[in-house]
Amino acid sequence: MSVSASNIDASASREDRTIVAGLPMPEFRKIGVEPISGACGAEISGVDLRQPLSPDVLDEIMLAFEHFLVIVFRDQDLTPEQHKTFSRYFGEITEIPQAPTYGDHRDMQEVRREAHEPENVVPSFESFHTDSPFLLQPPLGIVMRALAVPKFGGDTAFSNAYLVYEDLSDSMKALVDELQIVYSGKHIWSNNEKLPPEKRLRLRESHDFREDELENIHPAVRVHPRTGRRALFANTAYFQRFVGWTEDESRALLNYLQSLAQRLHYHCRVKWKKDTLIVWDNRFLLHRGVHDFKYERRHLIRTTLKGERPIGPSDFSQAK
Repeated sequence: MSVSASNIDASASREDRTIVAGLPMPEFRKIGVEPISGACGAEISGVDLRQPLSPDVLDEIMLAFEHFLVIVFRDQDLTPEQHKTFSRYFGEITEIPQAPTYGDHRDMQEVRREAHEPENVVPSFESFHTDSPFLLQPPLGIVMRALAVPKFGGDTAFSNAYLVYEDLSDSMKALVDELQIVYSGKHIWSNNEKLPPEKRLRLRESHDFREDELENIHPAVRVHPRTGRRALFANTAYFQRFVGWTEDESRALLNYLQSLAQRLHYHCRVKWKKDTLIVWDNRFLLHRGVHDFKYERRHLIRTTLKGERPIGPSDFSQAK
């Protein structure tokens, strides 16, 4: 069988492209970009976040954020106000009800574990998850910086929810495209109080959220509002059930879907160093802390970016 010149050219062009995070890698001219894995994540160099960012540099940072879903900046010794200023490039800073605030900064949270504390004091969740999916508008993303880290371990791992969805069979996609999930954060504090003191999580003591704001229904598949790309938005954190399904039916399907996100070929893993700053997309990326260290301090501070209400496949199609 003969092969046409056009077929050869098309094959060559495909081979010449660098595919990372499921798509051809964009070109960057103003910043250094080094992918962390083939699935997601990139280290960004050549940027001092203490200084105002020029429009062309900012455009490339936003492009890297959208493409890689988690971007990492090293050696960024920022004040809290500089941290907030950089965060606002990505969107409005918001509060969340469960994470402890950082000092006098109500609009910042901390993830802290002292050397003498048990690892369960920080809610690490044993599976990959998104933050605060029970809110009507779950966070768009997180901007987190390390103040103190263990000598070894304490990484944060990420899983690309686009790739998890895209690898499903067509029949499974058709099923989950139509599902909705009840997420609830109503019982975090009461459940925590039932635990013995040595097993309780470090939670925010009080907040201004109404109880009805702590439970919402969202699509199991989330669509990017601009690109239309789909990602799985089903994870065990705060999950109650699929709408119209029993709890047993819901858990059986959820456990299968959650198991897919554990596969290593969807992951990247970021090693924290002091003054490392990470920005990740909470909508289309799952994350989890790796609490594999003992008798050392780990202290991270963060801002949370306000997101939009999740859009499912049917809503996205109707809006177009």
